[in-house]
Amino acid sequence: MFNEAQLSVVGFVANEPTFVKVGNGIPKLTMRVGWTTRRRDSATGEWVDANTSFVRVTCWRKLAENLATCLRKGDPVLLRGRLDVRPFTGKDGQRRISVDVDANSLGHDLSRGVAGFRRVWEPAGKTAEQKAAGQPAGDRDEQDGVAAADDGAGALADDDMFDDAAINALAQVSDNVAASF
Repeated sequence: MFNEAQLSVVGFVANEPTFVKVGNGIPKLTMRVGWTTRRRDSATGEWVDANTSFVRVTCWRKLAENLATCLRKGDPVLLRGRLDVRPFTGKDGQRRISVDVDANSLGHDLSRGVAGFRRVWEPAGKTAEQKAAGQPAGDRDEQDGVAAADDGAGALADDDMFDDAAINALAQVSDNVAASF
């Protein structure tokens, strides 16, 4: 991390993100993020748009998987990552400059909208071999620590969040209790 330029951008997703798996199944998401600088015109006192700038963004592994499920073109985002500016020669022979960001974090800008966050829990109880092979772990639901059967698609077979027997027992007890109001 020495001698690296770290960049923070408030912008928008400029194109539909592209998700692929490369090499040994490593998730990779690419997209462009843009931003338009605004300035105040001293003559009129009005805010005016200046030029719009873009960077090519690459996200890897878990960040790429998570973003692939929730980012779409036009979404307002906050981006933080390592800046890489490099010259190249285009197809027409002209020298050009590519501006890329290897994202450390990227997410919705909640000052411009709302989002529903859902934490993705890594199942516990996997051996290193199971994790490398992509096999599901045992049968524990990490959120509440209750054992339940996993159908392999992440949904629990016992999806009922209420214990019917406990509710019925409570209903019988509450029939005998007088309300104070």
